[in-house]
Amino acid sequence: MKNLIYSLVLSLVAKFAFGGTPPNYKVTQIPNPPSKFGTKQIDGLDFLPDGRMVVCLPSGEIFFYDPKTSGWQLFAEGLHNPLGVIAESNSSLVISQRPEVTRVSDTDGDGKADFHQVMTDEFGMSGNYHEFHFTPVKDKEGNYFFSLGTGSSGDGIRPIVRGKFDSRGRPGRMHSSTPFRGCVMKLTKDGETIPWSYGHRTPNGLGFDLEGNLFVTDNQGDWVGSSKLFHVKEGRFYGHAASLTWKPGFEGAPLEADPKELAKMRTRAAVVFPHGSMANSPTQVLAISPDARFGPFTGQLLVGEMNTNRIVRVMLEQVGGELQGACVPFIDGGALARGCNRMAWAPDGSLYVGHTKHTWAGGEGISRVEWDGEDPFEAISMKLTKTGFRFSFTKPVDSKLAGEVANWPFKRYYYKYHKTYGSPQIDVTPVKVRSVEVSKDGKVVDLHLEELRAWHIHEVNIKGLKSTDGTALANSYFAYTLNRLLENTPPDPLHASGTFQKKRSSFGKPAKIIDRRGKVYQVTDAKLNGVRTSNSHDGYTGTGYADFDKGNESIEWDIKSVRDGQGEILIRYALGADARPLNLIVNGEKHSVLPFPGTGGWSTWKEMAARIELQEGGNSIVLVTNGASGGNIDHLQFIEPKSD
Repeated sequence: MKNLIYSLVLSLVAKFAFGGTPPNYKVTQIPNPPSKFGTKQIDGLDFLPDGRMVVCLPSGEIFFYDPKTSGWQLFAEGLHNPLGVIAESNSSLVISQRPEVTRVSDTDGDGKADFHQVMTDEFGMSGNYHEFHFTPVKDKEGNYFFSLGTGSSGDGIRPIVRGKFDSRGRPGRMHSSTPFRGCVMKLTKDGETIPWSYGHRTPNGLGFDLEGNLFVTDNQGDWVGSSKLFHVKEGRFYGHAASLTWKPGFEGAPLEADPKELAKMRTRAAVVFPHGSMANSPTQVLAISPDARFGPFTGQLLVGEMNTNRIVRVMLEQVGGELQGACVPFIDGGALARGCNRMAWAPDGSLYVGHTKHTWAGGEGISRVEWDGEDPFEAISMKLTKTGFRFSFTKPVDSKLAGEVANWPFKRYYYKYHKTYGSPQIDVTPVKVRSVEVSKDGKVVDLHLEELRAWHIHEVNIKGLKSTDGTALANSYFAYTLNRLLENTPPDPLHASGTFQKKRSSFGKPAKIIDRRGKVYQVTDAKLNGVRTSNSHDGYTGTGYADFDKGNESIEWDIKSVRDGQGEILIRYALGADARPLNLIVNGEKHSVLPFPGTGGWSTWKEMAARIELQEGGNSIVLVTNGASGGNIDHLQFIEPKSD
């Protein structure tokens, strides 16, 4: 097993090997905070006005670090999975923890938090493990923004939820059954909490650029063909369907909508990170500020990457009224740990990076990245022209090497928009470079391509380029998300696929009970443990049916028998998948495993029969999940034991 894991890690590293950290940047490690739980993962990081660093740990502990003394101080503990922090002052923090945005303060000056204020908890929680609450950020007007992850089908939801439960948002690999999972939220300076944008899956990283534009990353998965960076604007939908449950004006169940119609609604990503080569799990967005001492890249964005030891640099431009642009590996490999989750600028202009993993690929600890003051040989920008792309470099290029068209092997492709997990690269096409022009000073290279195709990613891995002093290009792999051309952009082809059921109501139609052989016990008459009722498919006979998810879930009926003896139960169910067995428990003892084979569709109902020994009076009949999910259960009919 160890050899297999090692091989997988080597394979992942090999896929990402397109350069490395420029030699002008040094990475060192900071001592870990003295967590009493031994936690070394960092889920929030910022700097106080006095120069100390604050970090949040998944253990719920908050520590301060003094770079002058390398000393740590515990400030607060007992928080629930904090995933981001803003230092308001030397004694007051704003923290995103799972149930709320919290202000944590030291009011008596003893260096320990003694006051916790709920700033907002106006969003839903179903108890699903994947409902993360990410990264608070604050704009120049004093408004806060935070983001809410969707729930996972790998876990169930609890019998009691916070906020309204809406069954329309429950189906899917990643779901939004309570408000406002899958949204970026705004907490106004006046205290109002509102959903700001929709269509996010796992938005682990908010951040502003220097102009005040808000950005968020999202991770590959269902509806997200490859990981992305979005320019967030009020009211927009960014592609993941589940949160449409909470968008005003959207009718029906999101997963029953036509993917092409959803594609028409969505706003395209400003940057798509090619999966397996650029970034698999992007995290925080951080602008390179004028106060950062980090080279000639002021105003550009840095984006962390969880799955490998990489920080990506993003170069944006406005085309056709929307932002789009290129990404390139920047701080890459070497001493930088994996799991680059949270980043902040220290007062001395160096970059501090907090690492985490949360049981996925990642790392732990804190890295510090320093620049030595000498410009690395890198591309400062990649910009779209009418005929191709213009690269600007920090140093004059070797004109002979730059002038070889073979050293610029472009290709283009796109990712599908569909509810399936991820997407392969589609329509992968080499793009020929017709000619290359190098400026007189050698710092600008214009590439004229045979064709530019809107709504495609254009990728190049520059071969063998050096500066005039013989320095090799530090990072050579670039991916430009070309949504719009400078002129004559064709309509968005949508790139959507998938089927839907036309004229589908968001609620199924109930059916009459035809078989009256025994007394009918609806699921609404039962005690549900973790199971939710739904009514999105046709043919149920009460007000809804029980919808099993994964996890330890059960339905328990209390039925009355007039005599002892052997009776019969008929369980009406629908299952549009392969068999999903359930355990049958009668009066506290396991009776059998009922096979529940597929019925051919979620609106095709059949019966599962079982003969059971009953006692006079009350009897407990329980269906329990058998290590996986179950079908949809409509009702149970009970046929009394025969009299002697």
